Amino acid sequence: MTYSLETVYRVAQELEAQRRAEEEDAKLSDSAPVKVWQPPSFDPTPKQKVVRVPLPTVDEVEAIRAEAHRLGYEQGFNEGRDEGLNKGYEVGHEKGLEEGRAAGHAEAFEVAKARIDALTENLQAILEAIEALPQEMADPLHELAYSVAERLSGKEGIDRGPLVAAIQEALMRLPRPGETLFFRIRPEDRQTWEEALGGSGLPFKCDIVMDENLPEGHAFVEAAGTRLNIGEQARRAIVRGALGLDHASGQPV
Repeated sequence: MTYSLETVYRVAQELEAQRRAEEEDAKLSDSAPVKVWQPPSFDPTPKQKVVRVPLPTVDEVEAIRAEAHRLGYEQGFNEGRDEGLNKGYEVGHEKGLEEGRAAGHAEAFEVAKARIDALTENLQAILEAIEALPQEMADPLHELAYSVAERLSGKEGIDRGPLVAAIQEALMRLPRPGETLFFRIRPEDRQTWEEALGGSGLPFKCDIVMDENLPEGHAFVEAAGTRLNIGEQARRAIVRGALGLDHASGQPV
């Protein structure tokens, strides 16, 4: 015969209730206002029946202990399992979140790196094209300047060496794209220069500066500390020098 913990607790509660009821009956009998006297009885006092709760045997105690151990084990197991599941979910969630962030960062880095590499290649191609621009411009300018010089001098053939050298030197002094050229001119020549520079298509910015103190026929271009005379008088002097003409008399030497 086995007793569960609930049975033991229930029997203990019943005994406690019985004891309290007996104490209440004794108090009521003692507090009664009128007592009827009765002669004493010479009969032997009957012995009260004592209800004894049968104590569990050793086997029953072991069975109760085993049942309590089982109940405690199941409760602890369930609580530990729930706590372990919650803890495992939290740890797994944090680890997955960290790994996801790392993977997203790496992917974004690779995408950004690919875009930067592509942009670098495009910029390099543009820079190479810009570097080759003066050389590509040189040959047409050579032909144009030579043709103009022939017409100005009235000659059918001249030495092209000095003229080519002068044009190449001018091309070497061109500013890099993004720099600003300042054209210092007379106020009277403003409209002419604005029309000339408006559709020039130059790969750099041009700003016009008015200077009333410039002599007639003179104009200067300034960039990065360099100042070149590009006025009418200077252009004539360059052409005449390239053609081998005398500056004073205007006659061939």
